[in-house]
Amino acid sequence: MKNTQDESQKYKKLSTLFLVLSIILAVLLVLSLIRTSTTKNDLKESFAEQEELQGELDSIMNAYNLVKEEYGELNDQLTAKDSAILAQAEEIQKLISQQSDYRRVKKKLELLQNQGKEYVRMLDSLYAANETLTIENRKIKTENTRLTEVQQKMTIVQDSLNKRIKTASQLKAYDISVKGIIMKSGGKKEEETNRSKRVEKFKICFTLGENAITTPGNVNLYCRLSIPDGKVLALGKGDAYTFTNEGKILQYTIKTTVPYENKAKEVVMYWNLRDGDTAVPGTYTAQLFTEEEYIGEAIVTLK
Repeated sequence: MKNTQDESQKYKKLSTLFLVLSIILAVLLVLSLIRTSTTKNDLKESFAEQEELQGELDSIMNAYNLVKEEYGELNDQLTAKDSAILAQAEEIQKLISQQSDYRRVKKKLELLQNQGKEYVRMLDSLYAANETLTIENRKIKTENTRLTEVQQKMTIVQDSLNKRIKTASQLKAYDISVKGIIMKSGGKKEEETNRSKRVEKFKICFTLGENAITTPGNVNLYCRLSIPDGKVLALGKGDAYTFTNEGKILQYTIKTTVPYENKAKEVVMYWNLRDGDTAVPGTYTAQLFTEEEYIGEAIVTLK
């Protein structure tokens, strides 16, 4: 009887122990299931967060690259700012790949977005400044073109006016004559002759015309007297017997300087034949010049 009671008590203890162990195992199983579910949820949440962060980073950088394409060469003026943004984006990408703290990455994304906005603001400022400069440059170019055209027109008008003034201020000779002269009454009286053998000198007469525009003062006058064969008579062949007209160096036969006061003035020039020289038959030409221009000519034919 006693043995039966002992066995009954032992069975009860075992049953109780089994029940306790079963409960413990059940609790452990439930906890394990809860933990597994929580881990899966955490993984899902972490993956979702990673996708969210990656998507946000991609969105920011896509928008940034579109802005850079739109502004083109202006980006070259902000290379330092561009490098900082790209370095920040690269750091965020590493943090996302390493599954770093969500809030830390979020703050860095916010900073990156603000940097992008600042970059756009700076580009807008550069664009506005460039547009202002472009407009100003166009205005300056247009004004320069207008001024150039005005200057060209003024130059044409001035050149035309100068030519008119120069033409108007040119001295002119009229009543030009060249004559063969023989001296009589012991050299006191001149007599005109057209016989070459009798000619002792040539006399060139003309009137320097009135001109109110030309500058008054002494005027150098030159006569080139050429004989029938075209040779110009001269006192010598050196530079002392030359003058320049229209860029050409010419020999002269006679030179005289007269005072000119803007009024008509009669001028007489002589060329004496040298001892032993005799005029030859033919046509003689007397051409007249000032320092600046040719003013007329006349001829005489000797028999």
